[in-house]
Amino acid sequence: MNPAENHRMMQMINGYWITQIVHAAAVYSLADQLADGPATSAAIAAKAGADPTAISRLLRACVTLDLVACDDERRFSATPLLNTLRTDNPQSLKSLAMVMASSASWRTWGRFVEAVRTGQPQAKAALGKPVFEYLAEHPAEAEAFAQAMKDTLAFVSAEVARLVDTRSASLVADIGGAGGALLHAVLERNPALEGIVFDLPDIASIARSCAAEAGLERRVTAIGGNFLDGVPAADLYLLRYVLHDWDDASCIRILTNCRRSMVPGGRVVVIERLFGEMGDARAAALMDLNMMVVLGGRERDQSEYEQLFVASGLRLARVMPTETPSAAILEAIDAA
Repeated sequence: MNPAENHRMMQMINGYWITQIVHAAAVYSLADQLADGPATSAAIAAKAGADPTAISRLLRACVTLDLVACDDERRFSATPLLNTLRTDNPQSLKSLAMVMASSASWRTWGRFVEAVRTGQPQAKAALGKPVFEYLAEHPAEAEAFAQAMKDTLAFVSAEVARLVDTRSASLVADIGGAGGALLHAVLERNPALEGIVFDLPDIASIARSCAAEAGLERRVTAIGGNFLDGVPAADLYLLRYVLHDWDDASCIRILTNCRRSMVPGGRVVVIERLFGEMGDARAAALMDLNMMVVLGGRERDQSEYEQLFVASGLRLARVMPTETPSAAILEAIDAA
């Protein structure tokens, strides 16, 4: 057996250990604690309210993962890698670290083999109900999810705001927009626009708070509802990483609702990861499995999205690549 391949496989097998170590670093705010400079493990444990010996052992592991550094006086300091978890980082990954090891994700992924056997999502079996219903009953996890979407997709939001022409629009609807980060980026780029965040009622309440924090409460309306039943009228619809949550039939319902409600000359803008050739787009391939096990959705290639548009009475008018790996902006108009 090749020792290098054996070592690599061992790292893959034990990968969930690292997920939980990073999760603990986020929970105990190690990056924020060390923002002002080095500290001893005892001081870190005191601020974290955790067992001193256990924190010391956690920090030792963090050194091996290049999350923290340790000096000759046994004081620990943050590395650039750990600083990706700082809450004041505009593209912080702290909330994502919280979400990916939360019950909604962790317990569901524990049934991954069953998802492959059946081809069915496993959230209901793991959590007792579909994941979005679970989040509606667990506001702390729902808030972390909304924050993770805002933080991790900040760069994509900026690209959409830059690339999508909004000069002919007056009202933009962010469908399934969570906290509304994408809409905020678009509104800040075009001061003449007003916008709607349309999401489940419990998420819409978070969107209202996020709009107020961004100083956009007068230009943003948060509406609770189900986009499988209908969407508000608008000139421009934004669907960022929404369709990959759903099977084809549900995607067609969502897109059809947008087409029926949009004003004449309106557009539907879909932002998704796209599959390329086999072996390309690793991020899309891994996210595809996440969609399968958690929600029953999937990633698609451009031709598959075109087919969804056609079935919804829309026509793909433009495709704009982005600097985000495997992500693209697909702009569709009424096919009539």
